[in-house]
Amino acid sequence: MTAQRTFLYDDHIKLGGKMVEFAGWELPVLYSSIIDEHMAVRQAAGLFDVSHMGEIVVKGRGARAALQKLIPTDMGRLEKGKSMYTCFLNDKGGIIDDLFIFMLSDNEYYLVVNAATTEKDVEWLTQHCKTNVSIQDVSAATAKIDLQGPQSFNILKKIIRDDRLENLKRFHFFTGAYKGEPVLISQTGYTGEFGYELFCINNVASRVWNDLLEAGKEYGLKPVGLGARDTLRLEACYSLYGHELSDTITPIEGGIGFVLSAQTEYIAKEIIEHQKAHGAPRQIICLEMLDKAIPRSQYKVQYNNQDIGYITSGGFSPVFKKGIALALVKNNVVTVGDEVAIVIRDKTSPAKVVPRPFYKYTGRKF
Repeated sequence: MTAQRTFLYDDHIKLGGKMVEFAGWELPVLYSSIIDEHMAVRQAAGLFDVSHMGEIVVKGRGARAALQKLIPTDMGRLEKGKSMYTCFLNDKGGIIDDLFIFMLSDNEYYLVVNAATTEKDVEWLTQHCKTNVSIQDVSAATAKIDLQGPQSFNILKKIIRDDRLENLKRFHFFTGAYKGEPVLISQTGYTGEFGYELFCINNVASRVWNDLLEAGKEYGLKPVGLGARDTLRLEACYSLYGHELSDTITPIEGGIGFVLSAQTEYIAKEIIEHQKAHGAPRQIICLEMLDKAIPRSQYKVQYNNQDIGYITSGGFSPVFKKGIALALVKNNVVTVGDEVAIVIRDKTSPAKVVPRPFYKYTGRKF
């Protein structure tokens, strides 16, 4: 099957983007280097094309109640103009997908889901939302551009002249205008830095992208590929579907237990409540390598010469200048400060269990 291309494909080629296939899409993995792009986001700002993500509109009089039955997070946290992070659970408590829900109105919600799981999510919604609810997959008509880093506000206000931008709180959004075209602007992100996510129709994406790059020149803005997107989220300990999250990993095991706030009935609530009360079989831990080895996904983790789990995500941290990793291991075997061994090609390298996260979100902006 031929990989899909976003409406920014030609812009990536002009910028020298090294294109790779990811989740069925042809996307840039880097433009200059992963470390250069990573540090640009930490110190100034970076621009991401994440148009491959899925967007689904769920609306109708029964939309709110239907969604509440599918997620373990209290829908009461939402209000018009606010978004929240949550997940869909299967009947065994495994995670079908993690997603953001934006509340457009009492009866209309905008869901942002992973690219590879969009079709599965639509089927799940269709299966469970049968009364007074319509479900529309708008992914093909939507472009998503993320502007992340402490200079993001200074850059965005040059092309979006809207008083609401300055006071926009984290996890809030509004629909503004870019040269007469609607753009949904959310103060959210996936890098551990202050920033925005912009949703617009495909036909204006290239103009938004290039105007932001031009506006950001004086602030050090750089285009950023998939490589740095992954190292940024790893430093911030943001879980990734297919790694820390999957159909066989529960939210508590996957390190997103903070989403479990619903008191009403939802799918797999009994399993989740049992794990909340008695603990889950596994847990996500943070590891720092004690030598120069680089941990990678699926490497085994050992403690006292016994296998206790595996690396879910790992790599070199541009900020901390060492190998770091998230690992899914048996619960209550190791704790912060313990030393474990990472099995790399039949040899072991030492690593230390450290507190979560590696890099803490501060919301700083210049």
